[in-house]
Amino acid sequence: MPADEPRELPMLIRSELGDDGVLLATIEMPGRSMNVFSVALMDALEALLDDVEATPDVRSVVLTSGKSSFLAGADLAMVRGFTEPGPADTAEVMFKRCGRLGRLFLRVEDSTKPWVAAVNGTALGGGLELAMACRERLVVDDARALIGLPEVRWGLLPGAGGTQRLPRLAGFEQGLSMLLTGRAITPRHAAERGIFSRALPAPELLAEARAVARELQGRSPDQAAKYLHHAQTDVPVHSDEQARRIARAHGVSDPDFERYPAYSAIIDSVLLGARKDLAEATDIEMRQFLRLMFDPVAGNMVRTLFLNRQRADRELAAPRDLRIERITLGPLSTTRRAWREAIEKSKLAHASDAALSADTAQIVDSQGRSYLVALRTLDDAGGEEFFDVTAAVLSPAGPYGRAMEIVATDDAVAQALAALANGLGALPYRTRAARSALLRLAAATGDNPLDALALSAFDLAADGMVDDTELFDVAACAAGIAPAFSGGPFTRLWQERSRLTARLQGPEAETWRALEHRLGPSYPS
Repeated sequence: MPADEPRELPMLIRSELGDDGVLLATIEMPGRSMNVFSVALMDALEALLDDVEATPDVRSVVLTSGKSSFLAGADLAMVRGFTEPGPADTAEVMFKRCGRLGRLFLRVEDSTKPWVAAVNGTALGGGLELAMACRERLVVDDARALIGLPEVRWGLLPGAGGTQRLPRLAGFEQGLSMLLTGRAITPRHAAERGIFSRALPAPELLAEARAVARELQGRSPDQAAKYLHHAQTDVPVHSDEQARRIARAHGVSDPDFERYPAYSAIIDSVLLGARKDLAEATDIEMRQFLRLMFDPVAGNMVRTLFLNRQRADRELAAPRDLRIERITLGPLSTTRRAWREAIEKSKLAHASDAALSADTAQIVDSQGRSYLVALRTLDDAGGEEFFDVTAAVLSPAGPYGRAMEIVATDDAVAQALAALANGLGALPYRTRAARSALLRLAAATGDNPLDALALSAFDLAADGMVDDTELFDVAACAAGIAPAFSGGPFTRLWQERSRLTARLQGPEAETWRALEHRLGPSYPS
């Protein structure tokens, strides 16, 4: 094959072979702002592996991205296929389907033709797992890029070798910290932890990656040389009590350890896979991954906090050309000071005016329109209130951000407040009424808190205050009213519908039948 001749692999990956035997493979998914793993991209990666192995002129590979980021996670269809198995999807069927990516990464790692990752931007989830499978890993020194394995935030674990390679590269404590928190770090910190060999300025990244790829040509894979912590002497022997001790040491409470099975699955994967060859270790990881797939918590969290959260971010966002130019705050009572703190942390231009009514704000948008808004927080729950002006209810910041409910019937006002929410880094959620749905939900009480939230959500739907139950679940979890493992109050209502609706009679029973018809297509049986 002539040197420097572009070769077309099946979609998504461009390749170019140089005179030096280095194949530059560039991932670039058309029509997307960011590369994500899909079945098609897995097909393309498999074809690339076959091509590399079958072509004598290819002596090493540099893998990079044609976008400003490297690769982040999986696409929606792939995630839905993993977390919503069909009736015929046995554990073995799912093991084969879900384990495909991990098997491809083992081929990358074991290839006699060295692969070098040139990570030119954000690498999350499967993107980081792919990079870690490469013989050498270089990353751009850009503080805006995110490096991490966030799967625990959606009730999952990294299922393509992440729980095995990260502790071998970064060490047990640092690796487990990243796995159990899901927090991303900068490329420079990732290099300091040994995840990457070096962090380099963007103009130098590809040239240096090619140089490393040339230097590695002809060398066989050597895991002891690749992994600083290959011996894993820092990993304790597995036991159930050891797993709990480790979780506590990393800030996971005993109740959360019970409610969120991803914590134990991650720790079990790391401990049980330690000191084993990577093929066996990734099989252990996949068994733990499947344990989560067949647990409702992962399905709840993925559906609400990943799939529907992405839809919420798209559908609830303000128009792109609309922004808040200025916000003026009136005197704020103690329970509403969270507003001042949130605004002061934002980049919004703001001021105070004692002449404004207490607990209100005047906002001016980029179209010159001005609105008076009543400011509330979830601390106001229990004080049922009808608003004669537009209101905004701000939740505290939590693990999944924060929500800002927009209580407004006017579309222009609602759009301006959505722009305000964006400026505060909050998820905008709109209630087309004169009352706050989130405040009513937060005031729900009962012997079983989850049931109380579900029944309160039923009442809200009966009163016509919820347009989209899935987006309401997202808002309830983002606001911290409903715990993440529940998937939200309507998810709970649907899953416990036989028990919770058994005593409904008359108009309530009719209301439930209508709501059941709405919920059925959206929530799994």
